[in-house]
Amino acid sequence: MSSRRPSKQISCSRCQSKKIRCNRVDPRCDKCEDAGAECIYLSRKPRAKKRSHITETYNQDILLGILHRLERLEDHCRLGRDTEDPRDAYPSSMSVSPDDSDITGPNNDKIHTPTTRGVVATVLNHISDQGARSFIRSNVFNHLAHVKSRFFENERCIEAIVSAMTEIECVEDTHAEGQPAFGISKELAKKWIHQYYTGYEFEGFRVPLEENFVIAIPDLLEIPHVQLDYASQIIYYNVLLQGLMLSTDDCPGRGGIVQYLYNTCMTLVDGWLDSVKNTPADLYAAFLMLSMMLEGCNSELSWKIFGQACTIARALGYFSVDESPNEQTFNPTEGNTEVEKNRKRFEFWHLLRTDCLFRLSFGKPACIPEGSWSVNLPDPSINGVKNEATRFIQIHFLASMRLNLVALKYLELVDSNPDLETEAYDKTIDSLTAEVQSLMSDWNTEELSSTTTNHVDTWFCMDLLFSSYQMLIIFYQSKKCNQGSDGLPHHTVDIARKSLQTFQSLLVSAHQHAHFGISLILLHQFVPFFILCLNAIGSPERGDVEADIALVIWTSDTVKKASKERGDLKPIMIVMAAMALACQRAKSGGN
Repeated sequence: MSSRRPSKQISCSRCQSKKIRCNRVDPRCDKCEDAGAECIYLSRKPRAKKRSHITETYNQDILLGILHRLERLEDHCRLGRDTEDPRDAYPSSMSVSPDDSDITGPNNDKIHTPTTRGVVATVLNHISDQGARSFIRSNVFNHLAHVKSRFFENERCIEAIVSAMTEIECVEDTHAEGQPAFGISKELAKKWIHQYYTGYEFEGFRVPLEENFVIAIPDLLEIPHVQLDYASQIIYYNVLLQGLMLSTDDCPGRGGIVQYLYNTCMTLVDGWLDSVKNTPADLYAAFLMLSMMLEGCNSELSWKIFGQACTIARALGYFSVDESPNEQTFNPTEGNTEVEKNRKRFEFWHLLRTDCLFRLSFGKPACIPEGSWSVNLPDPSINGVKNEATRFIQIHFLASMRLNLVALKYLELVDSNPDLETEAYDKTIDSLTAEVQSLMSDWNTEELSSTTTNHVDTWFCMDLLFSSYQMLIIFYQSKKCNQGSDGLPHHTVDIARKSLQTFQSLLVSAHQHAHFGISLILLHQFVPFFILCLNAIGSPERGDVEADIALVIWTSDTVKKASKERGDLKPIMIVMAAMALACQRAKSGGN
């Protein structure tokens, strides 16, 4: 047995210069020995000790620096405006220590007061099925946790929700199989695949499979002895879904096809989770399934998949794109071009935003905590080339990152449980509110959608606008000065009304074949819906309450219509219908 042992030093200078793997054996590595070359090991530079945590998480100086650089990136993104040296658009790296904490922890119940938890537990006791109980907790009560809308103190609201729980308990099967009306022919599949690849692929999220291979998948699935990997199948069915959404052609049974694609992917998830690898294809599959599971109201599985996405991304170097060279782990598959680095940066910040979504909407703990990444903001064009076709993706990225940083500051305030006086606390909330309002003004979000030419660009605009509305509602509701009053703050009600009106206008004016997905309701309109319901129930004597109730009923009916093809929406439909009925009874003075 050879006595040559790998040393603890870094690769030799020759291997480093050639960027090849070094086995770091003294006195000469295998590559140098084979080449008969001199093997020199340089002394390892002492690594600066990283902070295990940021003393003041997302402190003002760091955020101001990022926001200033975001402004420069926004200038770079806007057409017709020149930018400074592109290198100035990148923020300084937020270098932090690696973290190996478990990313699938329990729900974070800090946002629920003991009284709230007691009411929720009592209400949920009306449902015996654990799966249905978990579904309602995730898709109803967790959405309301940050709003502090006094929903749990209103007797009529509690009666309505208990009535809904009783009805849900009697629903035997809330799962819809979903079946394409006329099947998905190979020609139709080919059309949707081609539409996706040619119509809307962005440098920041490139499909790691060639179009010709994806088009061949239906034939491969018919060959008995060919076993296609789970990641490729998941990508295939998701590309079909994206192509369907991009298509403007009439498609009979569109809702059934969406449910069919969702259910098909559901049958693949367990196998994929058991065999997942740290590959770009698996990471892309995880990104796709994240969105699909949220669209299917399965937030728990979506969060589990998000954990896998973070694990894969970390292994592929997405968390350390901008670490100093002497801190990086050698990875022979890691891309070195600026475009490849920008792609990783873009996808990492998408992960960070998704992490914030789970924390804010579903009460989950952070999967990407402070002290776990070192990634600059990317050039929003990824490749440095202006492209009108992807302008709205770039706008969405820049604006949503600003909004995400505001949300992180709010979550830090909530998680720290500050012992602040009402005035000091409310002043902090006011500053966060002003940041969101500034973002909406800078990008003119309310009018931006009028310049879109397809419904995918419209979706990007609406996601930004509705996220801003919901953030403002949360901030107004969380102010201590508003929590002692009997009624809701008028700002909260006005924004909730505006959000639902905008949503109604979107669906009424949309192309008859456009498909926006139910997540626009569950992730963006659920909180405004409950705010308007609570206001109508608590102040039925208002002169304009009838218009609000009509808006509530329309929203409830929209979900009811969707649930005819999407059986998994029935519990949500029952809850919203019960709240709409409670609004009507409050107005009429009935019981």
